[in-house]
Amino acid sequence: MFRRSRGAAGVAAVSAALATAIGLPAPANPVVSVRIGNASSTFDLAYAASASSLGGFVTSENAPLATIPHGTGDSYAVTSASPRAIAGALIYRVAGEPTRECTFRYTLSYAGTKFVVTVDARASWTGPVRCTAAASALERTKGDFTVTFTMQ
Repeated sequence: MFRRSRGAAGVAAVSAALATAIGLPAPANPVVSVRIGNASSTFDLAYAASASSLGGFVTSENAPLATIPHGTGDSYAVTSASPRAIAGALIYRVAGEPTRECTFRYTLSYAGTKFVVTVDARASWTGPVRCTAAASALERTKGDFTVTFTMQ
């Protein structure tokens, strides 16, 4: 049993080395296209923080805007550090009011034969506020997807 396991591991290592040597492309890591919308007619949004618990880095030519004026939006991309998963959280606040914020979260995982995306949005206060999250355009083989977060 031990020898067979070592043999299988050796075949996998040789296969990976051979694929690299003959120039086959390595599997690409998933990319999340993030869209932030400020649907308010009265307040601006301020970018507060972001985190990726499974690794990832902003890859677009523009970094997240520090302030999103009311009625406008922002977009950028985050590339996973892993070929099968990414998870992150973004926090946006009402400009000048640090206690009024939305936390937006996204997770991509590989469940045996397919990618699964979950998103959610949570407001830190009650009242006339909406924080929404929606995922779309999941690319089934690589895991790329678009997530749209809106604060109003």
